[in-house]
Amino acid sequence: MSLFRNRQDRQETEAEEQRRRCGCRPFPPFGPCPPPCEPGPTGPTGATGPTGATGVTGATGATGPTGITGPTGATGPAGGPTGPTGATGATGPTGITGATGPTGITGSTGPTGVTGPAGPTGVTGPAGATGVTGPTGVTGATGPAGPTGVTGATGATGPAGVSGTPDLISAYSVPSQPGTSGNALDFDQNEVVNGTGIAHTAGGTDFTIQNPGYYYVAFHGSISPISGSDFPLTVTLYLEQNGNIVQGTPAHYTFQTSSDTGNVSFSQIVQTTESPTTLRVVGEGGNYLYTNVSLSVYKLGEA
Repeated sequence: MSLFRNRQDRQETEAEEQRRRCGCRPFPPFGPCPPPCEPGPTGPTGATGPTGATGVTGATGATGPTGITGPTGATGPAGGPTGPTGATGATGPTGITGATGPTGITGSTGPTGVTGPAGPTGVTGPAGATGVTGPTGVTGATGPAGPTGVTGATGATGPAGVSGTPDLISAYSVPSQPGTSGNALDFDQNEVVNGTGIAHTAGGTDFTIQNPGYYYVAFHGSISPISGSDFPLTVTLYLEQNGNIVQGTPAHYTFQTSSDTGNVSFSQIVQTTESPTTLRVVGEGGNYLYTNVSLSVYKLGEA
């Protein structure tokens, strides 16, 4: 029964919908409307039907732009009295130590404090090392002669000395002569010759010693630069023994101008072990003139 009623209700609903589409025109059941008819007078307005059920709420629209901020309101009245202070919270952990700041400027030195009392004397330290011996003092004045002592016993007889005058020679050259670097000086005259152990030919450069022994050699002379020399000019004269420089004999003179004149000299004791031995005076450093030169050689003793 219910099923039939529902079907009937649906058919009536469809027929009502058909009438609304076709208006006053006859209509076949559930078919297309016939051609339109002349409109009749409008009927009275029907009673308002009941309000339909509220539809589903639509989606929320997008938020509108923020409005202009309004003026700040007046400050409200003060609240009640301040409440009691709360308990102190626990101490937080210590933070990381910061980097050390730069050293500040050193302050000015404060005034010296009052000297404190002297402390007790410390234990004597070990003796220091002996210092360097100081220079020998000036020799004091000679004291008065003491009384003559008892004559001692006669000593043994010493060895026999060299008989006669020792070998010696002295040669010189007065006129100015040119000297060249690396060459020996000429001596044009023999002043004194004794014995046959030392020989020199007048006008020659070589002094020849025939016997081994100890010999004293002394030289003196004047030198000057030649014309056209470059200054400063240093000339060195020295004694040469068998082609080797005798240490302690080089004598230097530095010329600053062409008018300079220098006096040079040297003396030395030489030992000869070869026979013969040749001695010469040699100049080095540049070309020069030499004058008033002399060389003396004499034997001191056996080697």
